[in-house]
Amino acid sequence: MVNQTNFFKKFTFFLVISAAFAQDAISNINSLEITKSQESKTVSITAIVNTIETNPTAYRFSVYARSKSAEPFIQKLFFPNEPIQIILPLDILSSDTLGNIAKLEPLGDKYSIQYRMFNKQDNEIKLTLYEVLKPADILKLTILNKESKKPVSNVNTLAFQNGELLSSSKSDSLGFSRLRIPLNREKDIPINILIDTDGKFQLYRREIVIKEGTSEEIIMLTSLKLEIGETVYQVIDDLVPFREGPENGSSVLFFLNSGEQVVVSKVAGDRLFGRVNVFLEMQGRYKNVNGWILHKYVIIKDI
Repeated sequence: MVNQTNFFKKFTFFLVISAAFAQDAISNINSLEITKSQESKTVSITAIVNTIETNPTAYRFSVYARSKSAEPFIQKLFFPNEPIQIILPLDILSSDTLGNIAKLEPLGDKYSIQYRMFNKQDNEIKLTLYEVLKPADILKLTILNKESKKPVSNVNTLAFQNGELLSSSKSDSLGFSRLRIPLNREKDIPINILIDTDGKFQLYRREIVIKEGTSEEIIMLTSLKLEIGETVYQVIDDLVPFREGPENGSSVLFFLNSGEQVVVSKVAGDRLFGRVNVFLEMQGRYKNVNGWILHKYVIIKDI
């Protein structure tokens, strides 16, 4: 009887110990699974950079929540030709729509700082392309119809200096156009702004002194109205003299560049007499200037 009692005691003790070990094993397995799950919740953020006629010495890359720009999750320096990629815990990213920002600072010159907003998502986030352009001052134009005050879309906007094209763009549906004027220009010489609407409005031609940084201008376009016997010609070369008289030695009123228009009313051999609409900066208005141009520098423009 004593032996039976001892046997049952030992057997019960064995079951208790076995159950305890089994419970510990299950707990350890669950703990490992939780740890493994937590460790896998990371995300890689990748940026691709395209340099256009530039050579940055390095890139400073930062990621932060849009609501906390002063508290970056990470900030890291990358050198040219080094892949720009960081790995972060997924749970630190903001869940708000476009609630996170990736900031790229090209170093080595006055390059523009660029930002990309993105959503929180698993595994990998590939940011839209960063393009590093030459340092420039920015001229923002709003192009409107003078009569209706409505935006004028899809028109070509050109910036010249000494006959050299510095920048070009097209206006969007709201009439906005953005020109990047390189810093290595001759800053003491005004920039010639040319806006071509392909005959819908008078060709806009104006000299502007570009301010440092970002500046804005509102441009009012007027309709092109031809008198009887007038024809629109387009200039096909740069730095073409527009003279006061028909003689070669006559005073040059100003120079015209490729794409500009002359409204011609008289033809005299290889010379044409006509008018060019120019903007008077001091008076804030247009004025027709009459003069002469050689036929070889222009062609008839279809309106």
